[in-house]
Amino acid sequence: MSPFPFFALYLACLGICLAGVEGLKAGWVSPEQAVTPQPIAGFIAVPPKPEGARPLQGEGEGEEAYTRQRCLELSSDYRDACFSALAWQLAQRDPDGALASCEEVASADSRWECVSDVAELHALESADRSETICKAIPKKRWHDQCFFGLGLAYAKREFQKARGYCEQAGMWRDFCRHDVNGEIAQVDPEAGLAFCDLEQGTLLQRKTCYHGLGKYLGRTQPMVALEICSRTPLHEPLYVQNCNHGLGWALAESSEQRALEFCRETAGVEDSCLMGVSAHARRLEPARAIEICQSVEDRRLRDRCLGFAKR
Repeated sequence: MSPFPFFALYLACLGICLAGVEGLKAGWVSPEQAVTPQPIAGFIAVPPKPEGARPLQGEGEGEEAYTRQRCLELSSDYRDACFSALAWQLAQRDPDGALASCEEVASADSRWECVSDVAELHALESADRSETICKAIPKKRWHDQCFFGLGLAYAKREFQKARGYCEQAGMWRDFCRHDVNGEIAQVDPEAGLAFCDLEQGTLLQRKTCYHGLGKYLGRTQPMVALEICSRTPLHEPLYVQNCNHGLGWALAESSEQRALEFCRETAGVEDSCLMGVSAHARRLEPARAIEICQSVEDRRLRDRCLGFAKR
């Protein structure tokens, strides 16, 4: 089965996004501004991009939508986006061609992001080659994200290898561990829980690990997530709170109403689960996030929820 089942949808969305580039420029956020990890409710942190392998075309699937000639006919941001998409299209079977396409990208940040994407998309074909590509990236942000991507590429196939890549992810290490262990938990919930139960690192790193369990399992198996969250070590209440926060966030990604009903009807998880729903809402509708926080019963947690929602 192809690892990129949503390619057709991606292409349609890309066309719409490219058409809106000029209109977005006035409110554009610089790449360096965009990567700041955002703390949630004062006690967890949600990882930034990447969320996993992009939904791109696999080898041999459908008509190849991009060519160098087509990209050269475009200009400015459209051209860069086209060459990046061409690189994604080539990455699995022709990494040299993909990297050559990345070289055509004018923006330095976008160029290194393109190279990082190529390494991630080629990783399952040749880990050694992808590692070499990552090591050659000179800018720390994209060098580290490149290894983050390799971790995600292997998360559901080789657990130890994926975790090893997170140890090379530098500034994204903790976020890589959050996402990769969450991906692992979708395949093997017990392995995901066992990793968090090692309680490695600082308190923030430990509780963020449990947040990843709730978030990733919540996306695919909410009841399993609920059961796993109930088994977190009892000596640190923030573990279960973060796990249920992740569960609330995950449910809100598909339906805020469903998430709110789940949180309110499930004994023992209400407040931290609602905080997760609020944190998700804050991304697009801060006023709604504040409204959801008002229903958190525990005053201390409600204050934390409101503090984040009002930032």
